[in-house]
Amino acid sequence: MRYIIENKTDVRIKPKISIILLDWKVRESFHTIQYLNRQDINRDAYEIIWVEFYDYVAKPLLNLIEDCKLSNLPMPIDQWLVLEYPDSFYYHKHVMYNAGILYAKGDIIVIMDSDAIVKTDFLSFIINEFNKNPDMILHIEEIRNFDHKFYPFSYPTLEEILGGSIAMPYEVKVFNTTEINLGNSMISLKENPDLIHVYNYGACLCVRRDNVIAIGGADEHIDYLGHICGPYEMTFRLINAGFEDKLHPSYFIYHVYHPNQGGDNNYCGPNNGRGVSTTALAISKEGRFLPLKENEDIKKIRTEGRLP
Repeated sequence: MRYIIENKTDVRIKPKISIILLDWKVRESFHTIQYLNRQDINRDAYEIIWVEFYDYVAKPLLNLIEDCKLSNLPMPIDQWLVLEYPDSFYYHKHVMYNAGILYAKGDIIVIMDSDAIVKTDFLSFIINEFNKNPDMILHIEEIRNFDHKFYPFSYPTLEEILGGSIAMPYEVKVFNTTEINLGNSMISLKENPDLIHVYNYGACLCVRRDNVIAIGGADEHIDYLGHICGPYEMTFRLINAGFEDKLHPSYFIYHVYHPNQGGDNNYCGPNNGRGVSTTALAISKEGRFLPLKENEDIKKIRTEGRLP
């Protein structure tokens, strides 16, 4: 692994939130970074970690960084980790999650889609939710618009995303462009694991870093190689460890069309044909909270209390 950017901020200033974004030589647009740098809280309160699986450095992201330097603006990301896997390896999202978790400085980990659109109060909203319940597992649903007119990405307004030919998967109930609610999402996955087929539990997971470490981080088992699975695998194990999960009923992130957004022609591990890992689904019945294959560095922190 190598650093392209390393967090060199004052060690006395500890961010509240660490946002982990993934790439495996697929991202065409880096707009999520732009949205995350336009939040209504102090920039010192959060860090952005970009994790690349392959031995690859995205030129558009380098250009964005260079533009910030020339304009004397803060760096758009705080850490850029390149894991340097050769092209002969198939990408593994969970390996990337763990890299971000290991190097995160924040109390709260946010694992989210790297091409999502967020509002300016996104991070202040998350902080407020955790002030109410510090040990919660918070999921945020992603509303997707499949209209091809937004590709290449052109920074559409929220009204444009929600209007016209908006497609609402996962039974999202739309009353108007300002009032949206999610039917029975307040029911816990513990009570009804089948909700994994109703809502997008892979779009955005927010959880305390200490709690993720306590369950051994993301499972690096080969069943999770490629497109299938995501942060909800950790959610099932966190529930087994006694934590409360919640999918927020009225706050969302957003996404617009780009090619291959559904993982077309990507390798998919064992799944139920509905895009959900059968290995992850089995966790509820198994009752286990540790991974099948635990990251060795996370295991040392969990068992020995050694900091990375």
